[in-house]
Amino acid sequence: MAENQKGVWMAQAKNQALLEILNPIIEKQGLLLWDLNIKKVGGQKTVEVLVDLPDHQNISMAQITEFTQLVNEALDDAAVDPVPGEYMLDIASPGMDRSLAEPWHFAWAKEGDLAVTVALFAAKDGQKQWTGQITDLNEDGLSLQSDQEKLDVTFDEIAKAIVAVQF
Repeated sequence: MAENQKGVWMAQAKNQALLEILNPIIEKQGLLLWDLNIKKVGGQKTVEVLVDLPDHQNISMAQITEFTQLVNEALDDAAVDPVPGEYMLDIASPGMDRSLAEPWHFAWAKEGDLAVTVALFAAKDGQKQWTGQITDLNEDGLSLQSDQEKLDVTFDEIAKAIVAVQF
């Protein structure tokens, strides 16, 4: 399954009607859907769409602007509003220190040989936070190689994971 398809598959359960509008634009623009969230912040409903380029390329502001314009036009032209009620549309890049939430996010990080930081719900070997390279990955979890040792964790043990930005 192509990486873009994995992102689309992941988000399908969240809002199929919205994805029916977004998917053709994402495909035409050659983008990768990283995440889709509908949340309420301070009483304001926000539709957050995180997009990037595939193959570990970085999306430009011009590409985000063009995508935003196309999405706004498609939403304005939609026969039925995919997100009932008033909402704010927030389209952005997931950023360098992007959150890793779905199994395919971890596969993406491993493929790019990126360091990741995982925060665990419960400490392992006296630590709740680990940073290292993903050496092994399966449907249940991953192995992370830090400078000192290897950590094996299941996805259920991970409270939060992000790409560790290294300078």
